[in-house]
Amino acid sequence: MLFVVLQGNQFGGVLSVETAAKSAHRLTGDGVHHPSVDQGISALLGAAIGVLGAVSTSAVSGWSNRQQIRAQAKVDHAHWRRQARREAYSTFLAPAHEAHNALKYAARALVGDTDTEEADRQLRIAQEEMGALQANWAALAVEGPDSVEQAANGVKTALHSMHTTLLAWRDSAGAADLNVKLVERHAVEVTMVSERISAFAVAARAALDESTFPQGANGPA
Repeated sequence: MLFVVLQGNQFGGVLSVETAAKSAHRLTGDGVHHPSVDQGISALLGAAIGVLGAVSTSAVSGWSNRQQIRAQAKVDHAHWRRQARREAYSTFLAPAHEAHNALKYAARALVGDTDTEEADRQLRIAQEEMGALQANWAALAVEGPDSVEQAANGVKTALHSMHTTLLAWRDSAGAADLNVKLVERHAVEVTMVSERISAFAVAARAALDESTFPQGANGPA
């Protein structure tokens, strides 16, 4: 008598064959060992192993496909995150540059032959750009990371200080001693704003690189 038991799992299987020592005798009834019986057993074993191999191959293939789907999802998410951050950073940086330029033009209008009207116009432009800067900061804060948000705060603070100094300079026409102090302060603030805008750009580029090559993904060393 021949008993064949198949047990399988996701990645392979165990095949056990129980056969009595006298199976050939029982099958033939003449006590003579027949090769055809061994061939039958071999055929059964081969078929069973083939089934288990197919099951294992299918399981491994399914696992590989799931891994590929997860990897592609990570790539797609990183791309989406980078685009969102890039837009937030750009919409913050553009008005920062415009406000900085307007404030420098306002200062030029206050030097030498004072052109108060032009100075006021440039100060209004700067104020509008700083308003846009503040509005765009909300999206930037959501996108992060903290390093970029802190750099953005540095830009906002420096621009506000520069704007305040120029307003005081404009209102101090005729006060020579005060003008000198304000001019000196303005010169320092022009440099400070430039440095902080540059620092923001550096932090933004680093964050974009992080979005492109997140931790755990293949990226530059």
